[in-house]
Amino acid sequence: MFKLCLSVFVLCIASALAAPVDYAPPVAILDSINEKNQDGSYHFFYQSEDGTHREETAVVVDAGTENEHLEISGNYSYYDADGKEVVVNYKANDHGFVPEGGSISKEISLAAKQASEAQYVPETDYQKPPKF
Repeated sequence: MFKLCLSVFVLCIASALAAPVDYAPPVAILDSINEKNQDGSYHFFYQSEDGTHREETAVVVDAGTENEHLEISGNYSYYDADGKEVVVNYKANDHGFVPEGGSISKEISLAAKQASEAQYVPETDYQKPPKF
């Protein structure tokens, strides 16, 4: 039985290694910026030869407090299989991530925005379960 299992295992590995692999040549980065600050804020950008780009900026909000967090804004773009440019803008903070544009449906963007704007209200009638 052990020899049979070992044989099947070896055949599976050999099949996986023999499977064709689609190879795409690397895409060159034409321009980039990467700035990191001591307070945790940052800014980065890159542009590649295939037209893809991304840019993001983060700032520290409520520094030094219990509520300290980053507010992030950014965008990215790429070209889809039909050659159409897809652009997505986004924001993120301590309440969530909100993407807009491109191939993201308006319903998803709206739901994400509403969730990120909702005020957190802790449950006051919660009781810890008893210890056994």
